[in-house]
Amino acid sequence: MIRLDRKHVKPPATWKQTVAKKLADHGAFLTEAQKFELLGLDTPQRRGGFGAFAPNCLKKRQGKPYFPSAWGEAKEKLAKMSNDKCAYCEGGINASRAGQVEHFKPKALFPSLAYDWDNYFLACGGCNGAKSDRWPDSGEYLRPDQGDPTSELLFKIDGTVEAVKPGKEAEITIKHFELNRTWLVRRRKKNLKDVLGRLKDTAEVFQRDSELGLRLARNELGRLRDPENAYSAALTQCFLHEWKLACPSAQL
Repeated sequence: MIRLDRKHVKPPATWKQTVAKKLADHGAFLTEAQKFELLGLDTPQRRGGFGAFAPNCLKKRQGKPYFPSAWGEAKEKLAKMSNDKCAYCEGGINASRAGQVEHFKPKALFPSLAYDWDNYFLACGGCNGAKSDRWPDSGEYLRPDQGDPTSELLFKIDGTVEAVKPGKEAEITIKHFELNRTWLVRRRKKNLKDVLGRLKDTAEVFQRDSELGLRLARNELGRLRDPENAYSAALTQCFLHEWKLACPSAQL
């Protein structure tokens, strides 16, 4: 997970009208949403979701209340913000239908943010499906558009990731988004294996010609830091760690 810049992710001028058309009574929806969000987060009524609390404020499908989708309009801008990658795991997303608009604060628990563009990120099905409507009992998840999320995560060359500080937001983010799920770990490990193979070759060059080796290493590091690279946070962090072990005298 790397820091994302949200400044270009703005809703269209007609967004309010679009949302209003999706709901039978937008004013009633907001009133009930505010009442709902005053309930304690861990009360059964709140955890039961907004659909059960105010079913008449939502549309119904096969008799069940649901939030009418409008956020698909955000996909293209969200994709540019996260460089066509999942905002959480940094896996590549190669088609619009493969990306999902993830509500950072789930709409079932925070209905007032269901149509708030600042609450949207582009996610892969793995991350979005794992998190679903969950929200921590206290605190929140790491936000990709705030602070330096990479600094809170410790990536390992076996493809796994841990929280730098156990018990903090990073730990619950890893758990709820399943950032150590089998297929994801396998893909990170595969990419890391390729990078570390090149690092080994570059370190050998450095031993023979320090100036050339250092230049090659810096070029590689610049490439890995490219935000368009899949798993750029993991690759960059592991490269720096392994280079320091291989060539402790060479400062990148």
